[in-house]
Formats: sequence, structure tokens, C-alpha cells
Amino acid sequence: MNKTTRRHFLAKSTLLSSVVLFPSLMIQACSAGKTAISSSHSNALEVIDKEVWFADHLVNKEYRVIPADPLFRYFSGFPAIKSVQDVPFPWKKENFFGGNGGFLTDNVYLEPGKQWVLQLAISTPGKSDNTMGSPQYKTWYRISVNDGKTFTALKQVIIDGHTSMNPINNVQIGRNGFNVDFTRPIVRASNGEIMIPVGLHPWDEVNGKIYRPVNNAGLFQDAGVLIASWLPNGKDVEWKFGEWLRIDYNQSTRGLSEPTIIETNTLGRFAMVTRCSNSGRPDLPGYAWVSFSDDYCRTWSVLKPFTYSDGSNFFVPTAHSTLFKSRKSGRVYWIGNINETNPIGSHPRYPLVIGEVDLENFGLIKNTVINIDTRYPEIEGPLVQLSNFKIMENGKKNEILVVCTRIEGTHSANHPSWYRIKLP
Repeated sequence: MNKTTRRHFLAKSTLLSSVVLFPSLMIQACSAGKTAISSSHSNALEVIDKEVWFADHLVNKEYRVIPADPLFRYFSGFPAIKSVQDVPFPWKKENFFGGNGGFLTDNVYLEPGKQWVLQLAISTPGKSDNTMGSPQYKTWYRISVNDGKTFTALKQVIIDGHTSMNPINNVQIGRNGFNVDFTRPIVRASNGEIMIPVGLHPWDEVNGKIYRPVNNAGLFQDAGVLIASWLPNGKDVEWKFGEWLRIDYNQSTRGLSEPTIIETNTLGRFAMVTRCSNSGRPDLPGYAWVSFSDDYCRTWSVLKPFTYSDGSNFFVPTAHSTLFKSRKSGRVYWIGNINETNPIGSHPRYPLVIGEVDLENFGLIKNTVINIDTRYPEIEGPLVQLSNFKIMENGKKNEILVVCTRIEGTHSANHPSWYRIKLP
């Protein structure tokens, strides 16, 4: 496909990628898929600018970098977390991973009205995000009292009453681990506590190995929420934890992964939405699942499918999603993949959508949902992934940037796609 053909194709596809779910949203597209312009509803979500960059590198031309507007950066200039560090375990060193791009989803928390910063990272003696390295994840943190100019050394997250070898319920170092993910914001609760969603790689005591109840379905996880409280001087935090939440493998073959949380309109009542899966069991419905806590993330209700606010179901693949609250309006939004038909495990991972959440009925408000982007069938195959996105929020305007690197098979785009979205 030459440059001119690509421009004409993307100009037409912009119409589809922004209004597929709801044709009443009128979008005028400009050339090269760069911008979606104007909406017939001033009170609607709207993609107002975008840069699409494909995994097929030969198709791409003239990349526009992610907007440099510093108002979109949640933080900046933090000293980097070293990628390999000493650890107090027999194997001596581990690989460390910490976000430092200024995204809301980089596991950084800024205390309002203070110069206090809490940043989290993970480590493993193996490679990240595979069946050998992931079960060995450990969670670490560091503190700044001067807006991130300097930090303490990384410390292991250890729940009150636990030890470095048993840092949290159901974890034993060298056997299994727990971790934060780089896919959702940390949440400040109404009581001032800091809520951090985490995942557990549970241990199968009967068989003496990592719990994997469904063959060929991938790693299984439980979900929970770390609770941090500042010491009076802001130089450290105390760690607490409630309980791990598990789903039956006959509902989700890979358990509950990449949890995302939000406090509802009732103080202390939290909702947790998790990635689930029908991998290995395509007869199961592919849903995201939701649970509720009425005690500031200590205990959790029986899980149920995350639905539209009218109670109707929608399908999602095995891919993360994110809840976040606009700092300008206080409205809550959900970003993820929605499928028209039941997915098979991780596919299809498109379209990528955003919609507002009704906090009273706790569901996705159907008539607010728009496509951020979807597959371009003349360029991409059915296994393209529009997932693993990150979010930036403008500090003054009611706008966000969603950043997503497209993946197709074993090929990744060499630049991220990005989407500037106006929030109502």
C-alpha cells in the first residue's frame, strides 16, 4: 500500500473506528487518520486527534510523536529505577521493572497538597510476563518527600506482621509472588488510604506447584488490593492487606488478572473489575468480572459479570481494562476491548473503546461508549492487538491521551499509536 492509498484508506477508516458502536455520533475525518474532528453532541466522548502506527513498518509514514504538552504528564524527571539490582535472597540479583513515562498507570502516587511521592516497581529473577518469571514477582516501593527529585532506596513491600520471605498472605519467596501491573491508576480513598490493585500467583499446596487448574490456559491469578498509609512525616508508609479474591476456574480459566478499582458514590464502597478468560474453554462466556467491597478494600463480594448499566452483557477478550476518575469532572470511565461475539481467549483484542460508568448501578453506560480505534482489515490481520494501553490525563483540560503499541503476531509497531480524547 503506497502513501496516498494509505492516506485515503485511513481517512475513510477514521469514520468507522470512532463511531462503529453508535452511528449517532457524527465524526468528520481528516487525511492520514491523524485527526477525528467534531461531534454532534457537546456532552459526548470524542477522539479529537490520533496517530495510528502499524506493526507492518512498511505501511507507516511520517510519525507524529506523543504530544509533548507537560500538562499530560502525571509526573516527570524522576530518577530511573535500575534494571538489575541486588536482592536479599540467595540468588543475589533480580531484574527490576518500573514505569517512568508520566502515565497515570505507571504505579506512581502523588499525595495531594504534599511533596510526598510513592512509587512501586516489580522484580523477578527471570523474564517478565512469562510462565517462568511472572510467578516469582516481588513488589517494591520507594518514597520521595521533595516531589520526586530524590528517593529512598527501594524497599520490599511487607504487610504488617509479615516477613521478607513471607511478605503477604499466601506468598512465600522462592515459590510464588505477587505484583502490581502497569495498566491502572493507584486510587486515593475517601479516608486518605492509598489503594493499589495487585495480583497473586497462587500456590497449589496439593500438587506442590503454581496453581494452574486448566491445562493450556495460561497462568492463573487471584486479585486483591494493597493498602498504604503515610507515616506522619511522609518518609515511609505502613502496609495493610485484606483478602485475596478468587474466581472458580469454571467461570474464568485464568482467574482474576490485572484488577482495576474505583470508589463509588458511597464512602468506603469500592468496585474491582478484573481481566478474566475462557482460554482452553471457548464454551465459557468471555466477560470481565466485578466485585464490591464495603470496607475500604478489606473484603470482597461474590463476583458477577461486569455489564452495561441496564444489566445487559458484553463480551471482552483476555485483555486488561482500566477504570479511572476524571480529576476535572469526577466522572468515571472504563477503557478496554469489547467484542461483538464471544472471544476465544485473548482474541480479538479490538476494538478499543471508552465509555462512562454509572456508579449507582455500576455498569457501563451503553450510549456513551465510542471506539477509540479498531482493526484496519486492509492492513492488519484478525490477531492484531489494541491492548496494553496506558493513560495520561491533562492537568487543566478535560482530556486524556491513550497510548497503545499495536502488536500483530510476533511483530510490534516501532512507535506507539496515540489518541487524544475529549471527556464530557
